Amino acid sequence: MKYFLFFCIIVVTCFACVGIVSETPLPEISVAELANYKMKILPDVPTSSVDVKLVIYEDCKYNRLNKVERNGNIIDIEKQFNSMIMAPCMLTNDTIPIGKLPAGTYRVNYKLVDLSTVTKNKIPFAIAFKLIVTN
Repeated sequence: MKYFLFFCIIVVTCFACVGIVSETPLPEISVAELANYKMKILPDVPTSSVDVKLVIYEDCKYNRLNKVERNGNIIDIEKQFNSMIMAPCMLTNDTIPIGKLPAGTYRVNYKLVDLSTVTKNKIPFAIAFKLIVTN
């Protein structure tokens, strides 16, 4: 038993050292609930014939779009900033193009990532929502 406990401590420590930490899935909200986070999908009812966009109201100007990736029915959007710079937040509205999507149901994961080397919370804000695109 003593060796098993020692083994468990070593395994947990090693995973922490190399950064192999499983990411907890984000809880999913509805598109209507995006308004609570000062976000909105345009158009209100997306179809496969139009470009879909995510609008972020009152975003900090220094938050930079890093990626918009679609893998099947999962869309990952990531913005980044560096809190070490300590720049004031100049509010702006940002429109992120997602593009034309085939009809279907998508899970959109949005993350704001802090690039600072001194912060412990690398993802201060993250949400996921279901996006339905019709024909």
